[in-house]
Formats: sequence, structure tokens, C-alpha cells
Amino acid sequence: MPLSAVGAVLVAALLHAAWNLVVKSSSDRLVAATSQVVLAALVSLPFVIARGIPTEVAGFLAGSAVVQVAYLYALATAYNHADLSFVYPIARGSAPVLIAFSALAGLSEPIAGRGWLALALICGGVVAMGLAARSHRGLGWSLLTGLLIATYITIDGFGVSLIDDVIAYTGTLYCATALLLIPVVLATRGRQQVAETMSREWGRHLFAGTAGVGSYGLLLFASRLAPLSLVAAARETAVVFAALGGWLFLGERVGRARAAAVVFIAVGMVILAISR
Repeated sequence: MPLSAVGAVLVAALLHAAWNLVVKSSSDRLVAATSQVVLAALVSLPFVIARGIPTEVAGFLAGSAVVQVAYLYALATAYNHADLSFVYPIARGSAPVLIAFSALAGLSEPIAGRGWLALALICGGVVAMGLAARSHRGLGWSLLTGLLIATYITIDGFGVSLIDDVIAYTGTLYCATALLLIPVVLATRGRQQVAETMSREWGRHLFAGTAGVGSYGLLLFASRLAPLSLVAAARETAVVFAALGGWLFLGERVGRARAAAVVFIAVGMVILAISR
């Protein structure tokens, strides 16, 4: 895997963990996730206007937007039931495993022997971090989130491979997702609650929304340089940042089992970096 792809994915991992930390620490996780997507769409809109909508991949964009709405709902629900340091590793760790199996079915780019070893170490480490939690409440929602992550990454991996403009694809995707997500959150939360949350926490959600755009854009950029399953696995190092954030800002416990899991992830990243 090229070092440029590794670097892009590590920055994407940090940004992704940051916006998940904001969602978990919010009073209403679904409203928080929605406000971030809407603000991300507003940040992306000028780029979409300047670069144009990539209509040649409209089907991929529409399909991914629908899956992203379901993913955000599942993620917010999972965070309502369990800690960040449990939900995040389970959801993120299961996704690249599913993508790897899709590679076997010919749905994404195949990977070589050392890549499979790196995949096993990274995914095993992130799942171990989640399973080290005292309670497994929210496991079902976390696994569903992982399945939806694998689905939209696979869709977008195909879509972005067909065009040259990753920025236009990412920006259009956020705008489409926001248009679909707004009616869902208004129906489930009500206009007043949405307005109150947006006005009270707009600054932190603007940061998190921008981080979300940057994270996914970097992921799609890296997917043009390396196999999708390896890129997805590499971004799961975000669980390390998420565990640190949960410990530093949310008071969540990080014990020896999770520390050992971090070592597995680090070794997997080294192997991933030298895989070509």
C-alpha cells in the first residue's frame, strides 16, 4: 500500500474519530449527526457548484445516500445504548471484514497474502477493543452499523473509480444525504428539538461536519491508490483515536485488553504500509 495512501487514511481516521466523539457527547445523537451532515453539505455546496454534479455516477450517489441515512440512524441508536469505545470498534471493525468478503465475490479489488494478515490484525484488534467492554448492550445496532458502512464504502469505491473528481463526488454525496436525512430527523424528533440543538451546538457540529467531509474525501482518494478493503481496514485505526477521546473527554475506561488491541492494530498498520 503506497505511503501516500497510508498517510491520507491516518488523517482520515483522526478526523472520523473526532466527529464520532462529538456525536456521542451530544444530548441528541441523531440530531447531532444530522446537523453535522447538513453543515457538511453547506460546506461542500460551493465545491459542487464550481465543479458540477458528476451525473455519470448518479446511481452510485443515490444508492450511497440512502445507505448513509440508514447508517447514521443506526449509529445514533447504538450510541444511545453503549459507550463510544464499545460501539465504534465493533462498527468499524466489522466493516472491512465484510468488504474483504465482497472482494472474494468480485465486488471490490482483491488483496494479496500480506494484505490479508494486516486485515486480520487490524480488524481483530478493533473488535477486541469493543469486546473488552463490560457490557455488550448495543451490539446488534453496532453490527448493523458495520454492515451499512461496508455497503456504502463498496458503492462509493465503485463510483469514485469511474470519475476523476473525488471532491465533486464527495460534496454531491453529502448534499444528497442531507436532503434525504432532514425529513427523517424532522419526523422522528420534531422541528423544535432540531432547531434547539442546532442553535445550541452549531459551532462544534460545524467542526465535526467539516471533519466528516475531509475524512471521507481522504478515504475515497486513498481508494484510488490501494485496494478498497485495505484502505477500509487502515482507517479503522480511528478506534485508537476514539478510545483516547472516550478516555480523555468522556471518562470511559481503557484497560489492558484494549491496550493490547492497540498493539495488534499498530503491527497491522506496519504490515499494511509495506504491502505493495
